[in-house]
Amino acid sequence: MGYVSRLTNYALKHKPLFFGFLTSAVIGTVFNLLTPLVIVEIIDTAIPSGNYNIVIQLALTYLALTLLYALFDIGGRYGAAITAQKVIYDLRGELYDSLMEKDLSFYDQNETGQLLARVTTDVTTMREFLFWGYRVILIGLAQMIGTYIVMLWLNLDLTLYLLALIPFAGAFIYVFAKKVRPVFYSAREQYGTLSSVLAENIVGMKVVKSYAASEREFERVEKENYRFLEERTEALRLLSFYRPLLPTVFGIATGFIIYYGGLQFLMGSMSYGVFTGYITLVGMLILPARFLSWGVGMYQRADAAGERTFYILDHRDELLNPEEPIEIDRFKGKVDFEHVYFSYHDDKFILKDIHFTARPGQVVALLGGTGSGKTSLMNLIPRFYDVDDRPTVEIDDKIYHIQEDNTVEVDGEKHKEQHGAIVIEGKAYQIREPGHVRIDGEDVRNYRLEDLRMNIGMVHQDPFLFSATIGENIAFAKPNCPFEEIESAAKSANIHDFISSLDEGYDSTIGERGVTLSGGQKQRIAIARALVADPKILILDDSTSSVDAKTEALIQQALEKLMIGRTTFIITHRLSTIRNADLIVMMEKGRIVEIGSHEELIEQDGYYAGIASTLREMELAADTPTLSTEGGSTHE
Repeated sequence: MGYVSRLTNYALKHKPLFFGFLTSAVIGTVFNLLTPLVIVEIIDTAIPSGNYNIVIQLALTYLALTLLYALFDIGGRYGAAITAQKVIYDLRGELYDSLMEKDLSFYDQNETGQLLARVTTDVTTMREFLFWGYRVILIGLAQMIGTYIVMLWLNLDLTLYLLALIPFAGAFIYVFAKKVRPVFYSAREQYGTLSSVLAENIVGMKVVKSYAASEREFERVEKENYRFLEERTEALRLLSFYRPLLPTVFGIATGFIIYYGGLQFLMGSMSYGVFTGYITLVGMLILPARFLSWGVGMYQRADAAGERTFYILDHRDELLNPEEPIEIDRFKGKVDFEHVYFSYHDDKFILKDIHFTARPGQVVALLGGTGSGKTSLMNLIPRFYDVDDRPTVEIDDKIYHIQEDNTVEVDGEKHKEQHGAIVIEGKAYQIREPGHVRIDGEDVRNYRLEDLRMNIGMVHQDPFLFSATIGENIAFAKPNCPFEEIESAAKSANIHDFISSLDEGYDSTIGERGVTLSGGQKQRIAIARALVADPKILILDDSTSSVDAKTEALIQQALEKLMIGRTTFIITHRLSTIRNADLIVMMEKGRIVEIGSHEELIEQDGYYAGIASTLREMELAADTPTLSTEGGSTHE
């Protein structure tokens, strides 16, 4: 049964409900099938006898069967609804837990809109199958089998003709399923693509309007929307063709049976009551035909949705907790990068042979151009990504992974490892063993992810704030921390005065992603959030880039006090911050090109000295008053 069988396993966690509503459906179907037999008795026995009591008894029997059918049908519907909700509750919980545990590479590979579609509309499709699908398929099968049994009892010859329809029904279901499923899956995929485009435009609406790109983005959305229309139209075309086909065949068969049965009645070989009851039963065959057509369509939609949804649960995480993690309470703060290599994809290395040590309490400034690997390097400390775990070899300034068979392919030719090296045309290239990122002497992969990250505080370049109160955002790492701690962190980040000026203070709700705040305010709230976390290792990604000089100075003073006893990594281009660092790491194209203190690097008169000179000139230019070209007034 594929992915629907996995969905069934979730339903089986609620066995009393699951089997309860299925049993109700079958019992209700049995009561419904008995009603034509009562009609036969009324016509053939009660009416001809003229016995009023028998008529009343049979009429009450018919009414009781109808009421019992309705009662069990209501119970089955309610049980199916409750089961569906419970299963979807369980599934959504597992999906959310799985998404929270996924490493960042998973989100790099999957669009947000696709993921949202998988956990919302695809899950809703499976819920519909849980509510309707099981019941209509079971009722369809039960009513078809039961109807044939009763019809065989009433008239063997006519029923044998109708039995020829069963192979046709089986072939129809097989062909229908084979045709429809790929189309439904394609439509679900396209819906995810459309959701991604819509999400991008909603989140990036300010950018769209800033560049007057509304018309172009509308055309982009229209293009994806039209593709979705085409996919859905094709799916509906198949449904429109196949769904009425089975009931139509049964309808044609009914016409034949009415004719043939009518002849038997006229010839006296069938009573009027049996003829009437039999025609009623034949009419009842159309309902299971419709149910089976409907149920198969729902099954295929649920199976396609299940494949997309279970993809999230089945995706194998690259970052896993160790089997025997090292227990820690608080780090001392020593961080070692030992010949670290890192690539997002194959042999396209972002970091190459990174090797340095940050001692406890040191401030390390990372400096380099866009794409130099600063942020990627910092992402290795909390294990958002892992260092390359395969040996590498550098050949003519290009780095290659050593494959599992101890070979490397260079320019289409494979070369075998020989005594720890790759030899090409008589020249040996030394193989390097995988590198490590260590904290307090232990590889970060030996710590539990939760323990590791609880000891590391981060302030990102573009801080993310939740649609909650300011106090809740600051206390995100420690939800139950006392208000005094939140207020103290806000004062250190120089955001307390702004918060106090708001009508509701720390209880003020900010918009989605902090849309109601300025860039500087978001930065300072993010800094306060990191301060409340009280980590032993701090990672600040240009955290003062959105504040003015006065505010930056206040924040810097607070951070300098906070940094005592903490290892701090700062990604920045502000000379005042860089100059005060204990260690400056100058990066270019994924490599460390210079490393040392400000004074040591100035003495070397290399990359850093040139950049420091440029940054100094830029800061002086920014602080120098300029004369207006209109009116000669001076502006700061």
